[in-house]
Amino acid sequence: MRENVETLFVASEDIATALNLLDSIEVEIGFDSDDPESVEQAILAVEEAINTRLSSHRGDSRIESAILRVKLDFRCAIFDQASSDEGDDEVISSVHTLQ
Repeated sequence: MRENVETLFVASEDIATALNLLDSIEVEIGFDSDDPESVEQAILAVEEAINTRLSSHRGDSRIESAILRVKLDFRCAIFDQASSDEGDDEVISSVHTLQ
C-alpha cells in the first residue's frame, strides 16, 4: 500500500508542475490578419510552443485537458485579433491563468 501512496504523490507533483508551466505561458506572435495562411501559421506556432514546453508532462488526462483549453484560448485570441479592424500590426501577447 505504501508504494501506491508514493506513486500518487509523485503523480500529483507532476500534474502541479505541468499546470504551473501552463499557468505562466507567454507567447508573442505576429501575423497578417488579411492572410489566412499567416493566421494559421501563428496558431501552429503557439501550439508548438505549448507542446514543447509541456513535452515531458504529457499523458495525464487532466494535463491534456488543460493544454487543449490553453490552445483554444490562444486560437480564439488570434482569430479575434485577426477579425478586428484595430491594431493590424499589433503583436498578440497573452498570459493564461488556469482556475
